[in-house]
Amino acid sequence: MVTEEKLRETVERICTIPLVRDCLALLKKKLPHNLSYHSYAHTTEVLQDALLFGLVDALSPRNLELLAIAAVMHDMGFIQTPQANEPIAAKHARGEMLKAGGYSDQEIKLVEQMILDTALVKKDGEIKQIPHTELSKYLLDADLGNFGRDDFLKKSELMRAEVGQDEASFRAQTLQLLTSHEWYTPAAKMLRQATKDANLATLRARVAASGS
Repeated sequence: MVTEEKLRETVERICTIPLVRDCLALLKKKLPHNLSYHSYAHTTEVLQDALLFGLVDALSPRNLELLAIAAVMHDMGFIQTPQANEPIAAKHARGEMLKAGGYSDQEIKLVEQMILDTALVKKDGEIKQIPHTELSKYLLDADLGNFGRDDFLKKSELMRAEVGQDEASFRAQTLQLLTSHEWYTPAAKMLRQATKDANLATLRARVAASGS
C-alpha cells in the first residue's frame, strides 16, 4: 500500500534532482498560456501519477527516476509546437541528460523512447498510445491518467478548449478514444479502472443524448 505521505515524499525527492527541477521551471515559464490542457499542471499531474503507479508496482529507485525524467520532459515540445512535439521533447531530454551527466546511453535512449511513445497513433482502426518499453507503460498510463479520475470531464473540457473543437464532435471522438483505451500497468488497472468505467458510461450517455 502506497500512502499519500509516501507518494508526497517521493515526488518531493524527485523534484530536488536538478534535471527535473530545471525542466519544471522551464515549462512553467515557457509553455504557451493558450494551452489549457497541456499546461504546467498537466505535467505535474503526469509526474505524480507516474510515480504513484511505479511505487505501487514496486519499480526500482533508478527506474522511478528515469520515469520521472520522461514525465517532466514529455510535453517539452509544446514550447515550440503542438504538432509532432514528441521528437522535439525526446531530443531535448537527450541533451539535458547528457549535460547533467551520470546517465548511460541506454538510459537516455529509454527516456527518449518513453517520450516518443506518448504520441497517439492509429492501429487497427483505433487511435491509441503504443508502449515499446516496460517503463513506457507507466508513462502512458499516467499521461492519460485522468481517464480513470474524477476530474475526467473537467480535463476533457480543457482539451476541447485547447483544440477549439465543437462539443458534439469532440465528445464523439473522446468516446472512441476512451472506448479503445486500455491500461498497461497492474497499478493503473487496480487504481483507475472502476472510475474509468464510470466515466465511460457518463460520456456514452451524453453522446447519446446529443444525438452524436
